[in-house]
Amino acid sequence: MADTQEKQGEEGTTGKGKAFFDRGDQVAETGNWDFAIQMYLDGIRREPGNMERGHLPLREVSLKRKVQGGKPAGFMEARKHKKGKEPIDALISAEFLLAKDPGNVTHMVAVLKSAQQLEQTKLVKWICDILFEVMRQAKRPDKRILLMISKAYADVDEYAAALSACDTALQMDPNNDELQEMAKDLSAKGTIKQGKYDTESSFVESVRDINKQMELSQRDHLAQSQEFLENEIEKARTDYEASPDVAGKVNALVDALLKIEEEAYENEAIDVLKKAYADSGTYRFKVRMDDVKIRQIRRRYTRLNADKRAEEAMSLARELLTFELEVYAERVKNYPTDLSLKYELGRRQLTVGKIDEAISYFQQAQRDPKRRISALTYLGQAFAKKGWHREAVETFEKALEHEPSEAKAKELHYNLAQALKAMGEKTKAIDHLSQVAQMDYNYRDVREQIEALRKETQ
Repeated sequence: MADTQEKQGEEGTTGKGKAFFDRGDQVAETGNWDFAIQMYLDGIRREPGNMERGHLPLREVSLKRKVQGGKPAGFMEARKHKKGKEPIDALISAEFLLAKDPGNVTHMVAVLKSAQQLEQTKLVKWICDILFEVMRQAKRPDKRILLMISKAYADVDEYAAALSACDTALQMDPNNDELQEMAKDLSAKGTIKQGKYDTESSFVESVRDINKQMELSQRDHLAQSQEFLENEIEKARTDYEASPDVAGKVNALVDALLKIEEEAYENEAIDVLKKAYADSGTYRFKVRMDDVKIRQIRRRYTRLNADKRAEEAMSLARELLTFELEVYAERVKNYPTDLSLKYELGRRQLTVGKIDEAISYFQQAQRDPKRRISALTYLGQAFAKKGWHREAVETFEKALEHEPSEAKAKELHYNLAQALKAMGEKTKAIDHLSQVAQMDYNYRDVREQIEALRKETQ
């Protein structure tokens, strides 16, 4: 890759594309669409993460060109923009062809794949939005593309959009077991994200936020009456009893039972899943059964917490943690290549003090682009708890190299400062605490720590 083709972060740019973006704006005002397209592409090559100055105006110009009768790239022109070896070359080629033919789904898919390779989160979401709208307006949507869109949305933690795309595909193939399972998984992950379960610094804090999670999970069902839901259960139960060995009938009955947030219905769902697992040996039934049990424990915790029964609530939180440790350990054995499961198991192991095991799983989980920064953050914390402060420092520094969000950057700088303090590197610790203070003056006890350390160093 040429030196000018450096990968840029999504939150900021180096300004290397500014001259090209400015020139693109000037040329676009004259109606010279083709030259403007080339200028924007030259800027995007240098700043692939710049949505506002690059991708968005490029799309606007391409649509104006289309309205005024602009034609798609000809055969020879397209050949000049063949997919290159590097991801940035592939992105530029795909966006050039799309700019010349803005409604071409094949070119949109090519842009999506290139954006994923470059790990440009905002670009992935943007092109998915365009693709999904095209699919919704199509007379015959492409199920394969809908699945691609759904998975791409999920990869950038846009679970609501991912679920919408999956549901659209499910409407085309309502008896598809894989799609049904995918929809359930996306719904659960969306609830977790909205409830901020994944952003808490410890498991117990996540459990304390369960009220919001329960509210979110119930919101979709408020419009459905109890009578309607019970009728749906009876229909699903009749179909299941006629064909208890058909996975689709099992899942349909479980879906219906779980729409009513009541223990009796959930227990029936558990029994149905338990039988299906025993009869077929299909592990996904066991996964779903355990998910229902976890859901029940969390709801009991919510009630105890609401009733101010703190001691019982904490006891139940420990019970849930123990159960989830067993569940995730089992899932890791059954799905050894799923890095998300290793990440979740590592979080719980870290909480209960199984430091060495947690370190191993976080080291593996960091290979997952979606969880790389979080896995490195927890890995650094694990090293720090073990007393390996040098390793903790180097791990936190590595996480910062991946351009985390501001919230995650504050946490990393803060943790890095604590590890440096433990090593006696007070001046360096002040530097990182200062970084935090400049982002958020009221973050934790950062002011007190800076003042105390400066007095000590003086």
